[in-house]
Amino acid sequence: MAYHLPYVSYTYRCNQFEKMQKWNQIFGFLILTILISCQYDPYAHKYTTTEPKESELIGTYSFEKQTVDYDITEFKDSTNNRTVIPKIEINANGTYKVLNFPVFENWNPTFIGLITNSGKWNKTTIGSIGDGTGELKKHWGMNFNELPDESQNVGLMNKKHPYKLIFGFGDPDEGNVMIFKKE
Repeated sequence: MAYHLPYVSYTYRCNQFEKMQKWNQIFGFLILTILISCQYDPYAHKYTTTEPKESELIGTYSFEKQTVDYDITEFKDSTNNRTVIPKIEINANGTYKVLNFPVFENWNPTFIGLITNSGKWNKTTIGSIGDGTGELKKHWGMNFNELPDESQNVGLMNKKHPYKLIFGFGDPDEGNVMIFKKE
């Protein structure tokens, strides 16, 4: 008794191989797209995740840097065109004052101008940070009640005193921020 194997042409095998290659390319492209789209806030590892003492937050903070618009290298007073350094004063009585504070629109951040104003502040959590394990840590910060909406909630940076203030704009994964350091 003889067994006959079905005849499979060389052309058929080549076509099947080419189809598999195309599927592998499509699958590879999908994996790459997923990996590229899953970014992470570049400052998240610096966020304050333990509750700070209010007394450690009191003081004057000076502008350190901004990554919203790299064309802006300094801020100028609109009345006399002098270079100014934005500052935030946080007082123990629950009040704050901002001097020459840069205002950026939130989504598709655009510089609008500088403001000086005052109001009340309070310590609060402003969000959560995940490290991929499923455990969320609180991100501590402050609320400034009289700043424009996109700047009212400010995050704290550093694991311990002295803290920095970080204002985020737009998608956190894009890293559009403004940072103030304690004097």
